[in-house]
Amino acid sequence: MKPSEFQKRNEKLIEEMSNDEQLEELTKSWFKRASSYEYDYHFRWLGRPIIQYPQDIIAMQEIIWDIKPDLIIETGVARGGSTVFYASMMELLDNSGEVIGIEIDLRDHNKKALENHPLRNRFQVIEG
Repeated sequence: MKPSEFQKRNEKLIEEMSNDEQLEELTKSWFKRASSYEYDYHFRWLGRPIIQYPQDIIAMQEIIWDIKPDLIIETGVARGGSTVFYASMMELLDNSGEVIGIEIDLRDHNKKALENHPLRNRFQVIEG
């Protein structure tokens, strides 16, 4: 597919931004400071805590939307936000794709919340 003028403009700006040393230093400083507040723990996806930076969630959405996978395997379910995120993407893709989450220590309250989640038929969590 031929890139639009909008896409070309964005690609040019992204390239310029990736070479901006001041922005890189500012980003490192912000990341270090935000991490001290556990910033990546401050978000939820469809009711479940998702331990991700918003920018990473957007990036994963773009990848999943473009690739349209039949299977997503997540290692480390924690509270289940990412698992629910992947399940919601499969739902939006309207395919029969599977989401499998693997967790060695799924806490009971997280397990119950995931078992009762509206998208529970879109994912499977394996413990062990």
